[in-house]
Amino acid sequence: MATVAALLSAAGRRLSRSSASTIICREVSGRHRLTIDGCAPSTKLPRDWSATSKAFEAAGYTWQITYAPYGYGNSWRDKYISLQLVYGGHQRTDPLHFSFSLLDPAGDPVPAYTRSAEVCWFNGESARKLGFRDFIRWEDLQYSGCLRDDRFVVQCDITVIKDWALSAAAADVAAAADAPAGVAVPPSDLHVHLGSLLSKKHGADVAITVGSGGEATTYDAHAWLLAARSPVFEAELLATSKDKSPVVVVGGGSVRRRRMEIQGVEPKVFEAMLHFVYTDALPEMAERDVVAMAQSLLAAAHRYELGRLKLMCEEMLCKRIEVNTVASTLVVAEQHGCRALKDACLAFMAVPGNLKAVMDTEGYEKIKANCPAVLLEFAMERMPVTV
Repeated sequence: MATVAALLSAAGRRLSRSSASTIICREVSGRHRLTIDGCAPSTKLPRDWSATSKAFEAAGYTWQITYAPYGYGNSWRDKYISLQLVYGGHQRTDPLHFSFSLLDPAGDPVPAYTRSAEVCWFNGESARKLGFRDFIRWEDLQYSGCLRDDRFVVQCDITVIKDWALSAAAADVAAAADAPAGVAVPPSDLHVHLGSLLSKKHGADVAITVGSGGEATTYDAHAWLLAARSPVFEAELLATSKDKSPVVVVGGGSVRRRRMEIQGVEPKVFEAMLHFVYTDALPEMAERDVVAMAQSLLAAAHRYELGRLKLMCEEMLCKRIEVNTVASTLVVAEQHGCRALKDACLAFMAVPGNLKAVMDTEGYEKIKANCPAVLLEFAMERMPVTV
């Protein structure tokens, strides 16, 4: 037993893992310069008068600065100017420190007239304002050389100690340290802009007529995008002589509009395919229309070599295989080389009872007429083997 215990103890030691973590502290700084113009008139105002600057953003929060020419909480004889930093939010801030500095004519802080606050917090209730009631005497301001044309400038520097970040692994710490603080990259919205381009038709240089006769519909599109998305469109556009294309006025300017005609695709199906070409997504459609639309779109995607669209249609059809749809879906899968979809349809028909139900549907006649080889393959796979 002792030997077993020793072995288990040794194994436990070998299986143990070490871990490490790091606490990261980041500082985010902001700065605002406030000009006090009209110092002489301000000394003639009531003793309790004060003025507050416009709101400004600094270090991730919204602030204002209150200027009181007679100070706040001081007696009349003190003759101090007071400055306060006013927090514009409601939630408690991260820890921060701030300072007010009188600037000389060159725009540099004067160390003798710089006041700094210790690390503190602000919130929208009890600690909304903090500052210095005795920032500078009027007499000192007048002799400082910083009062010019009855105005002076004060600079407020704010440094916020942002979130204390706890990392569970050294690699995460390195990645976090390298990432810019406070930057959040939104997801790509390229599809939104391209979809807008399709709907607004700005710069459209191709007119595509789908169908014929009274059922024909014309769509405006952009040759460069069609060519980039589909090699078939690219070949057809190259074959279209641009020099012989008519000139039309679009959005106040003239462009040569090439014309294309497409047969064998329903306008609503082509419109859905065009939506995919511009946005890489399918338009919303009612559930009752999904199977028919997906079957037609799959055929169009195969024709124009839109591989992703073809797979999307296969996926939609695989999820909607049932007695009334499996036959027509199987025909589409066989005609356009969709092996996974074909296997899913055959697997459904192989379930006891399903084949007879499928044979009673109108779609089964399509299989016999268009894909007799599929039925032969299906029958051969299920024929008993004799030796």
